[in-house]
Amino acid sequence: MNKILFCSWFLFPAAALLQPGEGPETGAPDPALAFKTAGPFPVGVRTLVLVDSSRDDAFAGGKRTLVTEVWYPAAGEARSLPRARFGEFFGKYQAEGAKALKQKDLEEVERRFQTLAARQAPLRPVEKGGAKYPLLIFSHGNSGFRHQNVFQMDHLASHGYVVASPEHTGNSSLAPLPEKAVGYDKGGRSRSSEDRPQDVIFLIDHFLKESGAPGSWLHQALDAGKIGVLGHSFGGYAACSAAVRDARIKAILPMTVALAGLGVAPAKVPTLVFLAKHDLTMKELGNVASRGYYLGCPAEKYLLTLKRGGHFSFCEMGIINPGHGDGIGRGKNLAGEEMEFIPVPLAKEIINAYSLAFFDCYLRKGAAAREFLGRNHYPEELEHQREPARDIAAPRAKDF
Repeated sequence: MNKILFCSWFLFPAAALLQPGEGPETGAPDPALAFKTAGPFPVGVRTLVLVDSSRDDAFAGGKRTLVTEVWYPAAGEARSLPRARFGEFFGKYQAEGAKALKQKDLEEVERRFQTLAARQAPLRPVEKGGAKYPLLIFSHGNSGFRHQNVFQMDHLASHGYVVASPEHTGNSSLAPLPEKAVGYDKGGRSRSSEDRPQDVIFLIDHFLKESGAPGSWLHQALDAGKIGVLGHSFGGYAACSAAVRDARIKAILPMTVALAGLGVAPAKVPTLVFLAKHDLTMKELGNVASRGYYLGCPAEKYLLTLKRGGHFSFCEMGIINPGHGDGIGRGKNLAGEEMEFIPVPLAKEIINAYSLAFFDCYLRKGAAAREFLGRNHYPEELEHQREPARDIAAPRAKDF
């Protein structure tokens, strides 16, 4: 997400004297700068409608259809194109989208929405002999939506990742299919626990096929050996479950994970688990389950907890309902006491910085990223834990 930084030379003369990349207290280089700021590439975004002809959709009817958003490094001309608008993610279903978000209309949300991305911008070509783009799949939360983490998708795409996010039809707030808008299936959580990892794997199949297809907009753009998955809440479960099933997934980043009662085995790939200390949705039982999952992961792993975070500190709820609570604005903590949650811009900065460093470390083998990951750069706001890998067996290939 774009951030507008305001600084007054009169009110903050010492800060104004800092050079780019210097920390605010010592003037020393800020090691987080390379990871917390937007990357060198403009960002494009486009909407695809993908059909998995091998699966039927009992709730929506017909074959499993996934409206999928893709963020990607764009060609230089994207800098002069208009930025994408929030309402565009709902297509022709504007009224239905507003209702799904419990809004009278999308006007106020549109006013608060910020993005780096230009819609339908051309992909930045991979330079001859240059590195191809890693592929990331993002899975949204239960009754969430595919564009719930635009700030994070923008950030990763600006640093050279292609990020695809499916609308998990039936388990999103609204799936804008071409022929109809499909809402949330209140009784379909069990079915979605199986649909979601299959959706993720289907997208990996699709995008790798596109990368190999002459004439495709992604032709020869993706590195099949550099695939990661990230997700929020139920989407965190999807990331964990897909990684157990598909050995092409090399790293996962589940956030405020919905794992309690789902019985997913620990993935055998590098893992970063993000939690919120005051998560009123997962509650302490959910955080205990996530910590247990983390401890069971045999590969190199990280557990990062936002001290003043809530469940919705990890998504765009701040632009939808700034007074929502549970990570946004003011609200109750787990003890029932009033508290001020971590400011949304700071939460997004921390999430972006560590997300980028994690995938840079394990998909691109970046030495600076590994150094960054190993330290707590936000000690006032973040609990940071890291454990090395244990001896593990080779991961399974996809098995269903």
